[in-house]
Amino acid sequence: MRNDPPISDAQAIWQNHSTEEITMSLEQFRHKAKYLQVKARWTAIANYVTYCAALAFLGFQYKRVPNPISRAGLALLAAGSLYVVWRAHKQLWPLSPAPNISAATGLEAYRRELQRSRDHSRNVWRMVVPLIPGSIVFALPGIAPLLRKVLENPKVVLTNALPFCVLFAIWLVFLLPVRRRKLRKIEGEIATLDQLADSGSDSPGQRGN
Repeated sequence: MRNDPPISDAQAIWQNHSTEEITMSLEQFRHKAKYLQVKARWTAIANYVTYCAALAFLGFQYKRVPNPISRAGLALLAAGSLYVVWRAHKQLWPLSPAPNISAATGLEAYRRELQRSRDHSRNVWRMVVPLIPGSIVFALPGIAPLLRKVLENPKVVLTNALPFCVLFAIWLVFLLPVRRRKLRKIEGEIATLDQLADSGSDSPGQRGN
């Protein structure tokens, strides 16, 4: 039979650590928080580059498309893209930490960065919503010709659309489980940090006071 301590004894194990060990652990949390902040900044920068390229493409299409309805759709898409970039910046770009951040504050900073990552993963689908109106308006002029083609030769249209539908289904099948697994991992880590924060009030350094 294994002698590993049960999960319910995690708080007792934390309380039995020496003050130096606890300080070392909190320092590690501070470094982890900094790592997540750097990662969030690079993710935000990647979003800026992606949406700048998308805006350049929309501007190029705006000059080529003569239909005023499609042009209005492109303008709505550009406005939606700017709004998405602004929302992503607010969610992803971390605040600069205080220069005199303590080890204990590092645990809270790490928890805050985990919450930021969790909220961003949860709001991925909401970030797509501002792009839907522009996409619909842009596609309106092409709906009637597409319906005529479907009625004239549905087999050809469905055959051409099949690869896109398959790729989209594969993307969803892989994306959703990965996203759920990431959220579960973050939630579990936040719960562990909450337990450590609660047990911190009973740590050796504070019990001696």
